Amino acid sequence: LGRAIVRKPRVFLFDEPLSNLDAKMRVTMRAEIHKLRLRLQTTFIYVTHDQTEAMTMGDRIVVMKDGVIHQCADPMTIYDKPANKFVASFIGTPPINLMNGTIQKKDKKYYFDEGRFRVKLVDEMNDAIAGYAGREVVFGIRSEDIYDRLFVSEASADNTVRVTCEMVEPLGSDVYLYLNSGKSNFMARVGAHNRPEVNRDLEVVFDMRKVHFFDPDTETTII
Repeated sequence: LGRAIVRKPRVFLFDEPLSNLDAKMRVTMRAEIHKLRLRLQTTFIYVTHDQTEAMTMGDRIVVMKDGVIHQCADPMTIYDKPANKFVASFIGTPPINLMNGTIQKKDKKYYFDEGRFRVKLVDEMNDAIAGYAGREVVFGIRSEDIYDRLFVSEASADNTVRVTCEMVEPLGSDVYLYLNSGKSNFMARVGAHNRPEVNRDLEVVFDMRKVHFFDPDTETTII
């Protein structure tokens, strides 16, 4: 990299430069490369399978699969508004929770029915989902958008789901909860203070403002 810098190139090309480093060194070098790019004000094209590197270092991310570009956008757009199911599942740690179910309409309101639970869509989603009433969809929700009902001051039956906690995985500042609805397995990421008992039922709340829906055939994003 030093030998390249002295030639003052207009573009730097990186091909997984940190893949052989240990975890601590990788974090350090990731920050050093990022600071170097800011100082040089030069374009870096950086190939990586590590989504953390892509999210933290990139101004724009190109998500590719089998030589096809699926989405090109800034990191937060990629994360919050994925173009399809592949992009949604590729970006994010832990991966986005995906569940199969159907869209139901009742009294001008729309619901996602997983088979063992049903949650109501927010009204702003009605127009986009209307064409899928009575049809199967893929429902996606990220682990940080699932909360323990005990720690939510305002929740309703429309977005509360009863599940079984199968495993608790403490990670210091966060805790991963492995949950089972009776049909689907999914994960919640909660605060360090939240450690429910294993193999016990609990109620969790879905943040329905942040959920995603994908077409089961094309896998493109509906919402």
